[in-house]
Amino acid sequence: MSERSEFWLSHLSAIEAEGITTKAYAEREGLSAQALYQWRKRRVAEARSSRTPLGGFAAIQVEPSIAARAGCTVVIDSGLRLECAALPSVDWLATLSAALRERGR
Repeated sequence: MSERSEFWLSHLSAIEAEGITTKAYAEREGLSAQALYQWRKRRVAEARSSRTPLGGFAAIQVEPSIAARAGCTVVIDSGLRLECAALPSVDWLATLSAALRERGR
């Protein structure tokens, strides 16, 4: 990955981690909001072109002791985040993925 890509993708990750709007983050950091939106669009397009067989989800294994106390955040796009108190089941994630594909998300 180029330094330029790493630069913009690190800022996109920071936006997601902070839960701040792209515009507010750009203003605070002195960056172009339009450039951030373009890099996000590129990132989404790349993710769609390299989807895994489970509709964008990769199989993982979580130790039961961790899963019992672990919450998670499912980020659908810049405007939709789901906060879960516990890890959702694979079936639930697959159903969510299918529903979002039907709606064009």
